[in-house]
Formats: sequence, structure tokens, C-alpha cells
Amino acid sequence: MDTVLGIYAHPDDADVDAGGTLARFVREGARVVVAVVTDGDAGGSDQDLHQRMGELRRDEQRCACEQLGVTELVFFDGYPDGMVMPSRGLVRDIVALIRRVKPNLILTLSPEYNWSSIYANHPDHRAVGAAVTDAVYPAARNPFAFPELLDEGLEPHVVEEVWFQGGPSTNHVVELDRSDIDAKVRRCASTSPNSRTSIGWSPGSGRAPATRGIPTATRGVKSSSAGTRAGESPQSKAAATSGFVRIA
Repeated sequence: MDTVLGIYAHPDDADVDAGGTLARFVREGARVVVAVVTDGDAGGSDQDLHQRMGELRRDEQRCACEQLGVTELVFFDGYPDGMVMPSRGLVRDIVALIRRVKPNLILTLSPEYNWSSIYANHPDHRAVGAAVTDAVYPAARNPFAFPELLDEGLEPHVVEEVWFQGGPSTNHVVELDRSDIDAKVRRCASTSPNSRTSIGWSPGSGRAPATRGIPTATRGVKSSSAGTRAGESPQSKAAATSGFVRIA
């Protein structure tokens, strides 16, 4: 894959759920962009930190991206944690992002309810997955959808594949090597904030994102085999695998 875009509901969704996969794409030379819809300010239970929770979680996401080697990070504005809906406004913002980044592949959260685990069913996750689905087809490729985006220079773009995670089934597995797992472990063990990977742009701002850090853009790799369950688990040939529902 040349360009991979991960679109997630909260800080930590990308790296906890697909950190190894993102690290692999970075290692293989793909351009990897991570986008986060909310700032996660409804997370945690410490009342003393609540007023700063959004800021803290954004800092943690910046640090996590650095640990994974991801140099492009987008934060959306105006979507409260725990209250996300697959609204026209969210679909438009995702369409704008897709047309700006022009990904071959999108990684995101499943819009389907997973009855096997209540923890996989945060309503924000399903809402973001549904909005991404509607943005990918038909809106991102349709010049008559959100025509005002054409005035911003955002031409239609066709996404080749979407990989969903956290849903009730899996049909695609990515093999990860030890370095990919180590990158994810470093992310999960790290708590020190570092803002060098942030992009100073939000959807709808009308200005192009200005990347801080060193962007990567060469070639990636497509991997495939039969899958079972989303998540990372030991394999005989790979250090671990990460499972998705793959739609092409």
C-alpha cells in the first residue's frame, strides 16, 4: 500500500487495536496517517484530571504515534466523546480528509455490533465505522457529493480497500514480526507526551495540513491469509497476527 489512513473514534483506538499493523505499514515504507474523531475527554475516572483529560489523551496519542513511527496525525474538532453520531457533518469531514490524504487503504472500526464482547461495542466506534463506510462509498468518489469541497481543491478519490476491526467476524489476517509487536509494546508502555508528530489542521478548516516531523511516502505491502478473530495472537511463522474484515 502506498498510503494508509486510519480513522478512529478515540485516542488509543488506533494503537491498541491495530498498533502492530500500523507499525508494519510504516516499516514497509507506506505513508501512514492516523485520524482521531474525539479527544477522549470522557475517559478515565479521576475527577481531578477530568478538565485536562482531552489534552492529556491527545498528548498520549502523539506519543503513541511516535512510538509506532507514524508521523502524520489529524485531530477532528467538535465531536464530543461518547456522543458521536454518523451525521452528515461527520461524513463530510471524513470525505474531506479522504480526498486530502488520498489513501489506497483505510483502517477503521466496525459499524457492526459484536455480541461476543461488550467492550468492542462503544457507540462511538460503531458511529465512526458507519460514517467512514458512507464516506468511502459513494461520497468520496462522487463529485456531486459535498460540491463545496471542490471549491477547496478536494477532488473525488476512490479508496481501494477498507479494513474493519472489532466486529463480529474476520476474513483477513496481517502477519506481524517481532519489531511490529515491539513497537506496539513500546506504545502501550509509554506515557510521556511528545507533540512532534501532530498536524496543525482540522477538517473543514479550508487549509492544507502542515506536517511536523518527517513524512514517509514510498511503497507498502499487501498481506493476506485466512483469518479467525480480530486481535493479535501467537502464530507459528509470524510473531503475531492482527485480524480485520477486509472489503475491496
